[in-house]
Amino acid sequence: METFGQAARRFRGGMSLREAARRAHLDSGHLSRVEADKRPPTPLIAQALDEIYQAGGELAALADARGEPWKLDNGIWRPKDSERLAAAVLATTPTAENARTLAHMWLIAEPPQVTATRAGRRIGVSQVMDVEKRVHQLRKLDDYVGGQDTHAMVTGELMATAALLRDAAYTEGVGRRLLVAIGELAQVAGWVTSDAGRHAEAERYYLAGMRAAHAGGDVAGAANNLSSLAYQIANVGDAREAVTLAKSAFAGARHAASATTKALLAERIAWAEARVGEVGAAERALGTVEEQYGHRQPADDPIWVYWLDEGEIDIMAGRVWTQLRRPLRAVPILERATAGYGEETGRETSLYLTWLAESLLQANEVERAAEAATRALHLSRKAGSSRVTERLRILRAKLARCPGVAEAFREEAHAAGELRMGE
Repeated sequence: METFGQAARRFRGGMSLREAARRAHLDSGHLSRVEADKRPPTPLIAQALDEIYQAGGELAALADARGEPWKLDNGIWRPKDSERLAAAVLATTPTAENARTLAHMWLIAEPPQVTATRAGRRIGVSQVMDVEKRVHQLRKLDDYVGGQDTHAMVTGELMATAALLRDAAYTEGVGRRLLVAIGELAQVAGWVTSDAGRHAEAERYYLAGMRAAHAGGDVAGAANNLSSLAYQIANVGDAREAVTLAKSAFAGARHAASATTKALLAERIAWAEARVGEVGAAERALGTVEEQYGHRQPADDPIWVYWLDEGEIDIMAGRVWTQLRRPLRAVPILERATAGYGEETGRETSLYLTWLAESLLQANEVERAAEAATRALHLSRKAGSSRVTERLRILRAKLARCPGVAEAFREEAHAAGELRMGE
């Protein structure tokens, strides 16, 4: 039976080993050992080579076929088990169906960064690629699982990666990539920690992420951390301070960020201005969002801005107009935008429905507001998000002014377990 190394050499054909290693972001010596079957290919390496050689999945399948079964040594979890499990998690794209399972799998295993640090070994590009992939996997998990469920795993990953930066040996280039990865991971940690209602902790992560990204030369990543902090402060702190921070993030990245990134940064300015009540400034910021997004070049975008699309831009515009009590603008936007969200993204859908419900209340469409609020309530049971819980609390207070509707909503809340009796 053909080994992985033999198949890799066959598919490489006339391409030089050095060129193949460059395209796969590997050390050429490491690739040589993989081709000689002296080192087993990780799923990530196998997938990278499969794509570079256009092997049609054959190399990836060979790597899967040679994998050992997950058997513990005398029932003890070993570093190799952690590495295997981490590789399996990395090889699976999070979806609405598997996100919670992946989240639990992630918590079982120590991050491979811990093993690398404990071994005291020198790390190279392939290890940094693993870290980068893990960061994006955690980011994708957050699309489907709320911060209350992901907080522990994301912060654990951040601590392990920071320890790798501190204790491992690496080249200057690898160190810069680690710093950038830590900056991205700190932003994810700040986001999920804020979503779990731990705002002081989230602020520390955002500030640390800004410093790490800046040190790694990632201006856009530093701006994303600062802008994310501005978004949190706009929601739970001094909105005027949030405006200053959001504008600083945009100004600092205006010459280095992609158009899509600048659209994201402008969104957070718009939200902060809306929280202050500055109608004109918020409208101008929304105009900047549309202008920048209209000039987007996806090839220039960092991987972490993948989620910003026209639907998300509409949602933010609708939220801004709701915050500014302009329901005639907000309702059509939010109705159109929320129609594209379903139960698979329970947190986002429930959160956005609360804004639709509030804008409908402002338009005196009480029955329709109650329908949107009730749907948000049911979806919130799987959200695991303090933000959603807080939004529902605000809605309950607003619906309380409409006695008949308020009582129906209260009964739904009790049935869903969202309210304690007597509240």
